[in-house]
Amino acid sequence: MNSQLIVKNIQSLSKMCPLEKIQMYDQELVIGIKPSLLCDILVFLKYHTLYQFNILTCITGVDYPNNKYRFKLVYDLLSIRYNTRLRVKTFTHELFGVNSCAHLYFTAGWYECEI
Repeated sequence: MNSQLIVKNIQSLSKMCPLEKIQMYDQELVIGIKPSLLCDILVFLKYHTLYQFNILTCITGVDYPNNKYRFKLVYDLLSIRYNTRLRVKTFTHELFGVNSCAHLYFTAGWYECEI
């Protein structure tokens, strides 16, 4: 499955669930979501037959101290079946946490400890 087909599938996904942003950077798809929907969207992306993002390659945290939602979390996913990468971005601040996705991806526990 090429990246254009994945983009079409993600656009249809945006009709079903509220995605804040859809972008393409150098053949990599990036979606922005609300932190409260993170685990639900990760479950969907992992188990749906059109996506199958079974591997979490990295979780990155960025601090923007001057912003209202100062922490950006970026989840990098890989679909081996379709040879496609996806970045899932969300923003939060120090008073509200983000639910763990360690029950979905074994590597998430390690990455979350490092953030």
